[in-house]
Amino acid sequence: MAFSRRAALGYLRRAHEQNRLAHAYLISGPQGSGKRVLAAELASLVNGTKVSDVFSAQAREIFIAQPESKSRRIVIEQIRSLEHALQMRAPNERRKVVIIVDADRLQPQAANAFLKTLEEPPKDSFLFLLSALPEALPETILSRCIAIPLAPNGQPQNRVEEAGEITATGCS
Repeated sequence: MAFSRRAALGYLRRAHEQNRLAHAYLISGPQGSGKRVLAAELASLVNGTKVSDVFSAQAREIFIAQPESKSRRIVIEQIRSLEHALQMRAPNERRKVVIIVDADRLQPQAANAFLKTLEEPPKDSFLFLLSALPEALPETILSRCIAIPLAPNGQPQNRVEEAGEITATGCS
């Protein structure tokens, strides 16, 4: 069952208000479903950074990994850099946020290195993995995230969501 970005944000906002956010979310959906926007809104919610600054160099305590090499893969050096940044203390009681764009593009070594962070996340940190192909991620990563599947073009997929009764499901 997939959700609109707005419904997913509402669910996550309520979880945040109740201090019940998980440390890791897999936000999945096809291109145009709003994965990046939802991640930016979530990062803003937990960190206080303006939504428009999340994916910019101005974002503080927000660390982003995305495919950069010619092979369009996320390499282990990028993950090690993220892990190092997460170990640093955030000033002003801000929370640290990692966003991995196109997480399905993690090289196997990078995925294995990131697994330790998923298993033992640093205090006050949130991990958001974005993927159009979540089935391409290793099962070990999927099992440690809460799945937030988004509908194409942000459209709700069922009447339950339209009534505002959504529930995120764990990845399996």
